[in-house]
Amino acid sequence: WLLRLPSSGPVAPPHQARGMARVTSSCPQCCGEGCRYHGRHGSRSCRGCEDAARLQISLGRIPRCAGCGKRDAKGRVDEVQSRNFYCTACWAKYDGDRLVEHFDEPDVLEQKCAALAKMISSARHIIAFTGAGVSTGAGIADFRSGLNTKLPTGPGMWELPKADRQAGNILEQCAQAKPGRAHKSLVRLWKAGLLKHIITQNVDGLHRKSGIPANALSELHGNIFVERCTKCDDEFERDFNVICSGGLTGRHCDRARCGGALRHSGVGFGQDLSEKITDKAWKECERADLCLALGSSITVTPASDMPAYVAERHRGKPDKGLVIANLQSTPCDGQAALRLNGMVDDILERVEAILREKGVLSADVDLLST
Repeated sequence: WLLRLPSSGPVAPPHQARGMARVTSSCPQCCGEGCRYHGRHGSRSCRGCEDAARLQISLGRIPRCAGCGKRDAKGRVDEVQSRNFYCTACWAKYDGDRLVEHFDEPDVLEQKCAALAKMISSARHIIAFTGAGVSTGAGIADFRSGLNTKLPTGPGMWELPKADRQAGNILEQCAQAKPGRAHKSLVRLWKAGLLKHIITQNVDGLHRKSGIPANALSELHGNIFVERCTKCDDEFERDFNVICSGGLTGRHCDRARCGGALRHSGVGFGQDLSEKITDKAWKECERADLCLALGSSITVTPASDMPAYVAERHRGKPDKGLVIANLQSTPCDGQAALRLNGMVDDILERVEAILREKGVLSADVDLLST
């Protein structure tokens, strides 16, 4: 899971270092025999790990553990999150740790919020990297929260047995949702000129709904309200969910003399990300001296390489680099300059309040998003 970068000298973004538009990360099982991405992407943690591991098992071979590299006939594939094969010992530690929710004591969290406000005050180019935890406050369930989660949306969809999952599709929740407190805080920080760009893994479109313009967003996995022309690449934002089977929506480009077929912008598991969008996101990572990773497990590649890159680029600088606000642990916790354990909604609103008290965030900032 961890991005492996040089320990000294200038750090180049992985997509530049490898001459690729898409970033990749180290994975002990890809690209291997049975990986559905073999020969296409180099190596990354992906569903291909599961395919490769299962093929090896079916052939009577035991894959190497993603944690320690040992072979264990009693090991297992993580079907929910990492898609990697683990030996018995590493699985026990991994499965025991990955769903634990961590909460800072109130006085500790207050100190950390004050520290984050100070970091924001001194930063030149701040970006946010958002995951499903930003939208739980808007009523959209995430994927990985455990059965004992404190989130009001309840356990993550991938942790619930199919019989216990809510009726309907997650996309229906997204289509009906309205921006939550975290989205509103972020748009206020953007309007104040403090936040420059948001890189999001979410497809719910709530950042746009909150007021963040498309040019200040990199929606890595698409947007259920956006369809894209297959000919000229123009985007068209709708007020309804455009996701459909097969990808082509049946509509055509509105641009004069184009008329190209429109395809929804959603990116499914195993599909390549938009080169144009990832390039824009990487440019923002290169400019950033502070990255706020909010509500993300930072495990889904290649997106997860972005906050890791910012962390590595500013390693050793206590007021710069990566800040993580999340309930569960992430692979990047050890690289972060600051780690806050709590609800993202609460953290952002408290940081906002401190910035106002210090005069960094004007009380006159447009509060239409309150």
